[in-house]
This record gives sequence, structure tokens and C-alpha cells, in this order.
Amino acid sequence: RRLQLCRQYVQELVARDKNHPSVIIWSLANEPHSRLPTAKPFLRDLYDLCKALDSTRPATVVSQLGASEEAFEFLDLMCLNRYYGWYTESGQLEVGVSRLAEEIDAMYAAFHKPLIMTEFGADTIAGHHAEPPEMFSEEYQVELLTRYLDLFKTRPFIVGEHIWNLCDFKTSQAVHRMGGLNLKGVLTRDRRPKLAAHRLRQRWQAE
Repeated sequence: RRLQLCRQYVQELVARDKNHPSVIIWSLANEPHSRLPTAKPFLRDLYDLCKALDSTRPATVVSQLGASEEAFEFLDLMCLNRYYGWYTESGQLEVGVSRLAEEIDAMYAAFHKPLIMTEFGADTIAGHHAEPPEMFSEEYQVELLTRYLDLFKTRPFIVGEHIWNLCDFKTSQAVHRMGGLNLKGVLTRDRRPKLAAHRLRQRWQAE
């Protein structure tokens, strides 16, 4: 039943967007339950269907498992969501970035495929500053993003990066969600730039 429904979703997705010029990759899942024994054949079925519907674009899944994502064996490229220095190694950017470097190197050694970093970032309260940088400060967000981006430039197999997120957004209540917001945006919810937005603009204009 679940496979049938997911096959329907893939068919509808490709039919809707196959002629859209900005669609360059099909993503079949975001952070799937890949540790289940049925996951790999399940994703293989969706991959084969997607390629039959559109052989012109690569297809992938966005994983939170890294090198343990067995589906990367047949997918066209790897995608990874990671928050070292935030959810883990909280406040320890040097340790977190070192762990990230080890992980992405292990992924490439295992699969020899290009990698897109599809999520990374830090919650940031606009107007909160700290020196030295501390979690939730604008400076900490800048430091985390800078260190991640500097690492990516040293790995030619990383072919794309997507900072999470453009803007703060409403989400469910939680002890780490002030006001029920995810504050990882480089802009606030009403589109006011944080320090990170200015630093990213400077960085990308210089490249």
C-alpha cells in the first residue's frame, strides 16, 4: 500500500514538473527510514520508476545516515543533511566541522559519487550578538556557515550546497523553538537580513 502510494507521488511529481527548466534533480525522499530492511528495495523501485519516466535527470534521496545509506549504491548522486555544531557538538564548531569532514570523506570513499549538502545551519535570534560567538547569536550563525563553506571548497566531489534556510519559518512548539519558529533563516520571517545574509552576499560576490 505504501509503495503504491509513493509510486503515485513519483508519477505525479514527474508529470507536473518534467518540463520545468529549474528542475535539475528528482528527490525521491527526504530523510527516509533507511535502516528498515525493506528500505533499499523500496527506494530502488521508486528510482527505477523515476528513471523510466524521465531518463534525462539524475535521481537521489536526501539522507541523514551518510555512509550508511545503502541506496546510494544505485542512486545517481548523494545528498546529506547535517548539523554538526548545532544539534550535535553544540557550540563546538571546530569539533563539529572535523566530524563533518570525516563523514563526507567516508561517504565519497564508499560510493565515489558527487555529493550535495542539502541542509546545514544554526538557529539565530535576530539582533542577538555575542563575542566570542555563542549559539543563537548572529555571529555564531556566520561562523558555522563560514566553516562549512570553507570545508566544502576543499572537497571537489561536493557539487552543491543548500543553506537551511533562506527565511525563519513557523513550525511546531518545542523547548528549542522560541515562538514556535525555526530560526535557521539568514533572513527573518518578514525578510529582514541577519548578519549571515550580508556575509554570504560578500562571499559569493567575491567568488
